[in-house]
Amino acid sequence: MKNKKFLYTTGQFAKLNGINKRTLHYYDEIGLFSPEFKEENGYRYYTCFQTVQLELIVTLRRIGLSIEEIIRYQQSPSDISFAELITEKKQLIDKSIQELLNTKAFLEQKLNKLSLSLTAKDGEIELITLPKQRVLLSNPITGAYDDDDFAVAGDFSLRLKSIFGLYDNFGSRISAEQISNGNYHNYNCFFAYGRDDIDIYDTIRPAGTYLRTFCVGGWDKLETVYRAVNDFLEKKQMELVGYAYEEGLNEMSLRGRDDYITMITIGCKRKDEQYK
Repeated sequence: MKNKKFLYTTGQFAKLNGINKRTLHYYDEIGLFSPEFKEENGYRYYTCFQTVQLELIVTLRRIGLSIEEIIRYQQSPSDISFAELITEKKQLIDKSIQELLNTKAFLEQKLNKLSLSLTAKDGEIELITLPKQRVLLSNPITGAYDDDDFAVAGDFSLRLKSIFGLYDNFGSRISAEQISNGNYHNYNCFFAYGRDDIDIYDTIRPAGTYLRTFCVGGWDKLETVYRAVNDFLEKKQMELVGYAYEEGLNEMSLRGRDDYITMITIGCKRKDEQYK
């Protein structure tokens, strides 16, 4: 045996590499990773050069390789087989990263909506400035929310899932013209907001001035809210433009129908201002 001065006991090697001593014993027993030297009395000794081999095994385990897969590779190692192994796992990691990013984006959307719902006041109206926003649209609907509309909703849901994997709930869209004319139930489609990192969308909600209001309660209250919106804009010498986007804020924390919060965002402008 070489000079023990340059060797590590199992305990020392475990501490050096931040691994459990029992794990090293287990790896030795199954033939995955063994000490460089073993004495007749059972003492095991590792060298500093084995740290690299152990780090590789730990990394391969961390990215999902089974112990059996690693042992099979060790039995017939080659540059080609190792490159294929790493390439395959890298692709899985890339996929996992994208799934985590999608999950993060989904949770951020939910958190933003829940934050809005905590300060939402029924019928409160405010004017805000919004940047342009990508929007995805469903096929046309009647607004009756009958079997045909629900079929459109189902198709739209599948489309969103195929694009985003996870996606925030989608809402309903109605033209500003219909609202101004008192036709509060003539919805034209469902909608969902797109994402900047995914270049798939159907239209752009333009940047500009928007009216935002909230309806707390069932959908039957929406007409009252839209009447209040028309009165508000008349006093401000303003008018609606584009579309109204209705979206629920608190589906995941809803206690009852009377607690449902709908956020309505509608384009608007001064009557003497040209709409872009």
